[in-house]
Amino acid sequence: MRQALADEPLIADAIGDHPARPLLAPLAGPHLGEHEAVGLDLILEGFLMHRGRPRVLAPAPRDRALLLGDYCYARGLVRVAAAGDLFAISALSELIATSTGCVADDESARGLAALWRATVGAIAGDLHAREGLPAARVAIAAGDAAPVEAIGARLGIPAELHAALEPAHEQESAA
Repeated sequence: MRQALADEPLIADAIGDHPARPLLAPLAGPHLGEHEAVGLDLILEGFLMHRGRPRVLAPAPRDRALLLGDYCYARGLVRVAAAGDLFAISALSELIATSTGCVADDESARGLAALWRATVGAIAGDLHAREGLPAARVAIAAGDAAPVEAIGARLGIPAELHAALEPAHEQESAA
């Protein structure tokens, strides 16, 4: 993913020193090509940049962080759109909106890692995730993370994804 960001002239100078491997692209399965799958990680980086906890980009002042995050969202969506899958674009739009709403409503929002994992699973063609995701999104927006956590647990949530998305105090209690 560092290379994808380095190829973007408007963002290359914002890359931090810490290495980070793609978290979502490997979970996309054969449904998305390598180029398109990296878009998932760009979208994740955009979300993390908005929260002030980027993995690849260097932390930035709030106004610049918002612009960098929006740029990552846009570039990621463009990459995923190249696959021609309208479900993927719709699912990612819902993911961004739901995640942002959860964080805005409650800074300690639980279940974000499971929500991101379930969405990528649905995009990758997992029928259980695809069928359960709409109701799970409604539930997590209402404060009930159990349905999305059940989907995420079945798919398996990489520890790095959990660490990137879940609040620090929940990471400590999970350990």
